[in-house]
Amino acid sequence: MPPSVANTETTRRTGNSYDAIRFLAASAVLFSHHFALSGRAEPPVPGYGEDFGKLAVEVFFSLSGFLIARSLLKNIDWARFAAARLLRIYPNLLLALVTTSIVTLAYFDNAEHLWAHAKYVIKNLLLFITGVEYVIPGVFEGSLSAAVNGPLWSLPAEIHLYLLLFLGFFLFRQHRTLLLIMLLCLASVPYLTGIDFDYRAFDLRQHSRLACYFFAGGLIACHWGWIGPRALKLGLLGLFACFALKLLPYNTALNGLALSSAVVCLGSLRGLSWFAKGGDSSYGIYIYAWPIQQFCILLIPDFWMSMAVAFIVTASVGYATWHAFEKRCMNRVDDMAELIHRNLQRLFRRRLA
Repeated sequence: MPPSVANTETTRRTGNSYDAIRFLAASAVLFSHHFALSGRAEPPVPGYGEDFGKLAVEVFFSLSGFLIARSLLKNIDWARFAAARLLRIYPNLLLALVTTSIVTLAYFDNAEHLWAHAKYVIKNLLLFITGVEYVIPGVFEGSLSAAVNGPLWSLPAEIHLYLLLFLGFFLFRQHRTLLLIMLLCLASVPYLTGIDFDYRAFDLRQHSRLACYFFAGGLIACHWGWIGPRALKLGLLGLFACFALKLLPYNTALNGLALSSAVVCLGSLRGLSWFAKGGDSSYGIYIYAWPIQQFCILLIPDFWMSMAVAFIVTASVGYATWHAFEKRCMNRVDDMAELIHRNLQRLFRRRLA
């Protein structure tokens, strides 16, 4: 990567506190899930009513919607969008799936279910179409949860929302604000009506809940020119509104707007910008935490000690994968986008010849 590009990337990452927020959110998911995996009730966030893991995923989607929308507002080239999403999600996901499959195969001496281990990898690489494969026969069967990697449930929703946001921004370039308001209203319908639908990779209740936060983040991005200079005030207002809205018996788009305002606006401040110097380990923590926790609970009887070891190991893996290849993959987005364009041009030329 040229020095000028490297300097720009460093400035972008250290100009806000988003990496710190992602790290805290990923750690909160680990914290919450360790209770569930140990047969304990997941503790709620004081005064908020949701457990730490649920709130953390909503934080992720709020920030993701904002950052993806900001990126699309700058450049809506479909090849670059596809390259960025693929390189962000799939290299580390592939490593996590393969590593987990091999380690559990060896630890549980599970050769009789070899095809199930292969199926676990293959199906979860297509999870946005087929849904998530959670269980491998013979693995973690004596544990409270037999799921090999429970948090993968959110990835299909994330990918689907990426695609929907891109199509919306591409098709309705002059009416993006109206589009996002409509999507936010539609995302609130299942909460207000009780409508539910679940088939393979699509869970209406979960998708709509996360869509409220994702599209709220996107809406904030569309008006960041006005919101940015008022980030502190609007962030504190959003934080107050988050807790106030929890007094109501249901969630709506207002909950998404409140939390997204708090996360995006307060995160845009530089108070924790120094944290970005270490890199972004959040995705690695998110996709490796559960299987590491499963093993820690199996091998370490003490609850808090097993949690501490799981956190140290998971955070180390998160940072290791970021520096080993995640960061390098993200630096190759433009190269991959150009490769996609070039190959498609060759394909069209051959068909026209």
